[in-house]
Amino acid sequence: MKLIAKISLIIMCFAFAQVMKAQDAIVYDFRLDEKALNDAKNPIPYEIRNSPLFGKTINIFGASRARNKLQDMTDTWHCQVAKKYHMLYRNYARNNCCISFDRRNERWSAPINEFFEDMDSCDYILLIGGHSDAEQINKGKGTVEQFEEGFVKLVRGVIKKFPGVKFAVMTPWKITNPPYPDIIRIMVDRCREFTVPVYDCSTQSGMYVWEMDFAKVYFQNHQDNTHLSKKGHKLFMNKGEKFLLGL
Repeated sequence: MKLIAKISLIIMCFAFAQVMKAQDAIVYDFRLDEKALNDAKNPIPYEIRNSPLFGKTINIFGASRARNKLQDMTDTWHCQVAKKYHMLYRNYARNNCCISFDRRNERWSAPINEFFEDMDSCDYILLIGGHSDAEQINKGKGTVEQFEEGFVKLVRGVIKKFPGVKFAVMTPWKITNPPYPDIIRIMVDRCREFTVPVYDCSTQSGMYVWEMDFAKVYFQNHQDNTHLSKKGHKLFMNKGEKFLLGL
């Protein structure tokens, strides 16, 4: 009995550790120390040092698109921007996580509009999302109206919790299958209503997800309508960087 009790305790501790790990961000600190900041032999380029992003902290949240699915997070365009401008980068994204729909009964995650308050303070917050919510609606596990309600809850909550932070949103890519057009419309319209900067990836990104030859190179596979490959992140980085610089 004692052995069974010990094994049960070990399993409980392991499960608790996994939950705690899921709550934490993956962090990359690209900030420079005092010596590097004042190194006359290796001066920081003027356009970098005088950028609004330089030395700041950015929190990324969303689902697998923001996390880069199973590929290296450091390949993402947003992590590369953070590295370029010597930022503190935190990524809170969770695979298969929704903005509005609770997937804990599927052993995934609570919706973002519930756990965003756990984020640490920062200068920038970037939400990259909408795909997982659209797929849940396609499966009959939610409605467009429920997504909109949950998205508004998230936007209101972030504004209230982090009033001085530069908060921005990125929509899904251009996918014409329902309910993606409705998801994108809601994200764009509601962000504008709250004067939250929104980057409409369906019209501004230049990522031709519907073209098989394009997707073979710039997405993680030719049937993937969500996750950029390493080459895809490099292609999109210039546009993503400009968006962040303009916040």
